[in-house]
Amino acid sequence: MIESIRGMISNCGIKDFAFLPFDAVKNDLLDCRAKNRLPKEAKTVIICAFPYKVKEEPPENISRYAAVPDYHYVLKQYLENAAFSLSCAFCDNEFEVFIDNSPIKEVNAAAKAGLGIKGKNGLLITKEYGSFVFLGEIVTDLPLECTEKEITYCENCGKCLERCRVGLNKDKCLSAISQTKGDLTEEELSALKEEKILWGCDACAEGCPLNAKAKITYIKEFLNGYRDKFEINENIRGRAYEWRGKEPIARNYVNLFGKT
Repeated sequence: MIESIRGMISNCGIKDFAFLPFDAVKNDLLDCRAKNRLPKEAKTVIICAFPYKVKEEPPENISRYAAVPDYHYVLKQYLENAAFSLSCAFCDNEFEVFIDNSPIKEVNAAAKAGLGIKGKNGLLITKEYGSFVFLGEIVTDLPLECTEKEITYCENCGKCLERCRVGLNKDKCLSAISQTKGDLTEEELSALKEEKILWGCDACAEGCPLNAKAKITYIKEFLNGYRDKFEINENIRGRAYEWRGKEPIARNYVNLFGKT
């Protein structure tokens, strides 16, 4: 049965996935609204990784994840197609899709399932695509043959820490600062300007030696919808920064370039 399930998922365009027993995560769930969507008798987490690196060189003024179409929409389509395919084959079971707003701590779950290791910066690092992957999952009450491993961590070389100007301090991460609404402090604006970033931040990822040979994505939506920079007059519909509205990224643009 497991091979037929792998085939159904692969046929929906998902190449990198693994099966984790729900018992491995059930005692460490995040308390969010999406938690209510979990199947009552959840047995298996199908954790999926979606690579998003499009070019070897990084984008000009936005992070790699923001240079591709909003992953929420892209991943949702892939995962929902897979969940539909599975539900047709197993009509007595539930298959719930989660993306980003998930009760499951995705990096830990993916590491436990064997999809990669956990970096000092908290990111999942896969063998083929480095840390340039989005994560999503399908939770089901269908019991499946699973893998559960101890979380493996990177070698702690410190390169990500050296590259990050805030020392991996999540409270001061430039990615979070770039997405903040309202006025920023002079220190925050200066940090964005020095990093030359308008949205997100890849500093720790770009500094990681395990990302040096990360492969290019195979996902056509990311390849076809790639933009290597933000333009002040662009249509932000379907981009990672749309959810905050144009004001934050436009404010950052003015700070960097002094014009609109």
